[in-house]
Amino acid sequence: MKVTNLMEQIVEEVLDEQWHYLNVSCPCELCKNDILAVTLNALPPRYVAHDRGRVIVQARMMQEQMKADVLREIARAAGIVSTKPSHQ
Repeated sequence: MKVTNLMEQIVEEVLDEQWHYLNVSCPCELCKNDILAVTLNALPPRYVAHDRGRVIVQARMMQEQMKADVLREIARAAGIVSTKPSHQ
């Protein structure tokens, strides 16, 4: 297993689950990727190098505070991208 930022996978999953609740002004793939990037830049990375590390990070994700942090940053990023999309 190579070193992976598990936070990227977590944010992608949550973003997909919550996408229809976000009221993003433009639902294109570019805007979705911009929201992903803004969110990931605001959250601490969670790098893992083996399956044991993956289990530990996933267990932490079950904590309500971490879920709330991810959702808060996704909502904030959606607001930023909706206000200033990177395309016309």
